[in-house]
Amino acid sequence: MAPLGMKIVLSGVDAGAWSLVALQVILEREGHVVCVAADVLAACRREQPDCLVLSTVFGASGVDVLLRVRADPGLGGLPVVIGGRLPGTRADLLDLGYDDAFPVAATDPGGAVAALRAYLVRQSRRSMIVALARPPASHIVCRP
Repeated sequence: MAPLGMKIVLSGVDAGAWSLVALQVILEREGHVVCVAADVLAACRREQPDCLVLSTVFGASGVDVLLRVRADPGLGGLPVVIGGRLPGTRADLLDLGYDDAFPVAATDPGGAVAALRAYLVRQSRRSMIVALARPPASHIVCRP
């Protein structure tokens, strides 16, 4: 069984937002519904996504966005991940409160996208397993 697609809000945290188009295309081809947003909080409230993906090209930390999302009572539990040229190590970003971080390595520029794909597949399967474990199954609604 193929994993369920997720609803994702995608946002750039620096002026390198041009890279969002390529990432959006990749994610949509994998079956995810993607909303690219400049106003992250409004988009997350409106879309009720399964995940917020922040992208950086110039090493912005995005911590201001992360803190606003974490402080919003309507967005409690929303996974927030960051990828790109990161300002610190993956461990540093996890300590800040990100659910995951995907750094772009100069020797493997596609590695961050591959790691993000793997993360989303794991999250999709986890969501599917949780949904299937809650009876009655006839009342389960899965978002593509």
